[in-house]
Amino acid sequence: MVREWLLTYGVPFVGSVLLAIGIVGGVMGGYALVQPAIGFCGDPQITVYSAEDTERLREGHTPAGGPELDRLRIAELSPAERRAVRAGIEAPGESISVEGATPHRAAFRRGVLVVADGQAHYVTLATENDCTQVSPLLLPLGIAAGLLGIVGVLTPPIYRRYLAFERSQHGDGESEGG
Repeated sequence: MVREWLLTYGVPFVGSVLLAIGIVGGVMGGYALVQPAIGFCGDPQITVYSAEDTERLREGHTPAGGPELDRLRIAELSPAERRAVRAGIEAPGESISVEGATPHRAAFRRGVLVVADGQAHYVTLATENDCTQVSPLLLPLGIAAGLLGIVGVLTPPIYRRYLAFERSQHGDGESEGG
C-alpha cells in the first residue's frame, strides 16, 4: 500500500520538482554560454546630459545647488571613456557604449560631472551589461535533473503497465495449470 502510494504520488511529485529545477538550470546554463556570442553583454553604456540640462538638474535640488558630485576633467578619463563622453556630448541623453577600459565605472555609477570645453556635463551609467555568471556545470546538471524529472513523472503509467503485465502473467499461469 505504501509502495503504491509512493510510486503513484511521491515519485511524480519529486519528478515534477526535478523537472522544474532542470528547466531553470538548463535555460540559465545555456543562456550563460551563448550570451557573449549573441551580443547580450559586454560594454557598459553611459548617458551624458547637455550642459544646460546639467545646470537645471543642479539648480532643481536644493538652494545649495544639489548633491555634491565628483568632478572629472575629460583629460582624466581613459581614451574609451573620452570617446564615449565626446559622443554623448554630441547626442545628449542617449546611451553611448564605452568600448574599452572603464576605470571610472564606479564614478559613473554614482553620477559624475565631467568638465569638457569649460562646461560641466552630468554623466551616469545607463547599463552595465555584465554577462550572467553561472557555474559551467549548471547546463549539464540542469539537463540531468530534467531527465530524472521526466522519469519521475512517467513512473505511475510505467508502474501501472508493469502491474497489468504482472497480472496477465499470473492469470495465464493459473489457466494453464488449472
